Amino acid sequence: MTLILNEIHLLKGLENTMMIAAADRRISNPDGSYNSTRRKLFPIRHLKGAISYFGLAYVYPKGKAQYMSDWLPTFIGSQAGAPDIETFCRNLRDALLTIMQKDVLKKYASGFHVCGYREDGLPEFWSLMNMGGLEGFRHVNFKEEYGEPSPDFLGRDARQSFDWDGVNPSSAKNGIFTYRNGDFRGHVAAWDALDNIFSTLIQFDDFKQLRTAREYGEYVKFKFEIIAYFYKKMANKVIIARPIDVIVLP
Repeated sequence: MTLILNEIHLLKGLENTMMIAAADRRISNPDGSYNSTRRKLFPIRHLKGAISYFGLAYVYPKGKAQYMSDWLPTFIGSQAGAPDIETFCRNLRDALLTIMQKDVLKKYASGFHVCGYREDGLPEFWSLMNMGGLEGFRHVNFKEEYGEPSPDFLGRDARQSFDWDGVNPSSAKNGIFTYRNGDFRGHVAAWDALDNIFSTLIQFDDFKQLRTAREYGEYVKFKFEIIAYFYKKMANKVIIARPIDVIVLP
């Protein structure tokens, strides 16, 4: 299974922002067993961005199974000419349609988180998935093809949650927006509780504040590792596991 996370921090509306992407490395087999760890989070350097995946861990070029973690960096390298995140996402969908088996996609959830910065400095978050919805914490209604890439942040959430007028970056309120996928029960249960613990501890002089983007990235990794430890000690199936990868995009 997987836990992937993206946060967009509006520090001065959309004029000053920070993005964080994080993922564990547990790879689960279709029967629920697990025997390996693989990277699920990769930088897209020329777009000042990052991509992560959840669900299916394999692609099938020429009908042969290949780890997504091996195929995805090659695809990223082929997209050096992609001018923006939208083009990257549409090219990703086109590539996946040629190498994913429809009978496999109909059985399992599969999706991608893609974030990065536009030329004008605004943060973007796009998703690409084959699911039709959620029931509780479970993805349902799997499709045999990926849907169109969705511009979730600038196309929806920046307006609905931060009152962005669609033009002026300073019109947006400050705050944090979070996107999560995979088995996100641990994130729902623990993330805010861990923040509450930290906010209490930093009131004491011998605990330090988070002052830099790098320090915040280390804090996100620390919280991920605590969730992974819960799964290691308490879960019947350890479907989230270390090591944890984090990319900070200030």
